[in-house]
Amino acid sequence: MDETSLPEPDALRSLLKTALELPALRPHAARLERLVDDYARGVARKDAPLSVALVGATGAGKSTLLNALAGQALSREGVNRPTSTAATVFAPEGTPTDALAGSGARVMTYAPGPQGLWGGQVFIDTPDLNSVATTHREVARAALERADVALVVMHRGSVAEASQVEFLTEFARRRSLVFILNFADELSPESRDTLKAQVRRVASEQYGLAQEDVPVFAISALSAKDGRDVSGEFGALLFHLRGLATQAVAARVRKTNAMGALEEVHTRVEAALRETDAMLSRTRAALDSGMEKAAEGLRADFDARLRLAHGHLAAEVRRQAGGRFWGPAAWGLRLSLWGASGLGAAALVGRSSLPAGLAVAAASTVVDVVRGHTRARAAESAVVEPFEDDFSAQAAARTALAEARSVARASGLEPALLGVPDVDTLLEEVRVARAGAWRYTATTGVAEAVAGWWRTARWLVLPLINLPLLALLGHVGYRVVRAYVEGPLLPLDYFVNAGALFMLLAGAGALLASASLAGAARRAGTTGRARFVEALAALGGRLGETVEDALRPGREAAKGLLALR
Repeated sequence: MDETSLPEPDALRSLLKTALELPALRPHAARLERLVDDYARGVARKDAPLSVALVGATGAGKSTLLNALAGQALSREGVNRPTSTAATVFAPEGTPTDALAGSGARVMTYAPGPQGLWGGQVFIDTPDLNSVATTHREVARAALERADVALVVMHRGSVAEASQVEFLTEFARRRSLVFILNFADELSPESRDTLKAQVRRVASEQYGLAQEDVPVFAISALSAKDGRDVSGEFGALLFHLRGLATQAVAARVRKTNAMGALEEVHTRVEAALRETDAMLSRTRAALDSGMEKAAEGLRADFDARLRLAHGHLAAEVRRQAGGRFWGPAAWGLRLSLWGASGLGAAALVGRSSLPAGLAVAAASTVVDVVRGHTRARAAESAVVEPFEDDFSAQAAARTALAEARSVARASGLEPALLGVPDVDTLLEEVRVARAGAWRYTATTGVAEAVAGWWRTARWLVLPLINLPLLALLGHVGYRVVRAYVEGPLLPLDYFVNAGALFMLLAGAGALLASASLAGAARRAGTTGRARFVEALAALGGRLGETVEDALRPGREAAKGLLALR
């Protein structure tokens, strides 16, 4: 990756801001924001002097080394430990220091002179990493965030010190580290080699660095101040440091640091994205499993509701079947048992008083229509609306959600954040599914049941019902014509009796047609149950998609961030 291909810091910040909506990333928000700031500094600081932070344990000789490199007494060298309690920045005159001052460090300027062995750099003297005051490590961390290179100054006892290892782990991938083993004048050549090998081994095991790429120098900072190189390695150290300070190498160092920061951002975001996807996958699987377990209870509940509405379905089947008939029996099919009984009573009453019979017929028809509308509303309410003690549906809804909600809470999250609904919301969705299945049952289901019945009834039932009526009408017509021709005219009682017989035959035909429709309402109910099962499956699919869509903006931002490589 060349420098021009590095992503813009603003684009990185924007994506990170959205990606931090992922719960798995929130605990690392401060760290990630620091990494992005670090990346932005590495990209922006192209020509500035190299910033060098000296870090290490108490008594490692950081301040002494700084003074030796600068060629002048910039930092106070202490004997009592710890010495430095705050980070101090020593910047060459004319160097912009606003950003460094913003880190809370004291800023002092110095004039580089010919006596400096490695002058002209921005030196940052930090507190001791192993101090009992834990705030010292925070100060050192803030200082190293602003540095390009870290000079890790050690003595023989701090090579593998836990606090130092833990501190450097955070920066190993995004800072150029130079390890300096001080007090070499107190060590034999064999001890120096052993300790240097230990430094390389720690760097490899703890920081993931290749041992052959770890720069380690055994020196005596105090002797170097006097111009003496007791170990023969101080010159090699200066050569290495001067190489880092050249403009081309410094730019490469900053770019490498920036890429290291970006890589760490990628690593954390990628891990969080995997964790989020796995959690959503577990949640969806739990929700699918719960819906499958709850489906049987919800189907049983729907069946019980359909049984309550069976009377209305049977009446609707008769009504639609009556629409396919021709003849008086069709009117009987459109009536309920109450209405048919009323017409029968009207026929009997009409033999004695025609007006009274007509009145009974009209009244029974009106009552039948009102009862039909009332029964339709009651049936829809029984199937669709929740009962006052709707325990079975509530238990099924809790079963459907229990495992998925447990998965969410086990991850420390509210179920709603992962798209898992609450019980009331699911019950409302089930109510909508019942309403759709009921509408389908009362319309399409009934129509299909009647259509299946009509394929046979049109050839068997219809002739059986209408032929007696046609015979009666033929007989009455014959008698009327004969009476007209031969005389005498037929009395009124004859026509009343013929009309009553006609109505009785029509009623009997309607009853026969109703009997032939036995089972049609059950078939319509079966169609409705199948529709409800499909609605439950669709509901489960929608709920699963809602879970998969949960945290989508954060997930998409995380994927976009990972694409910035």
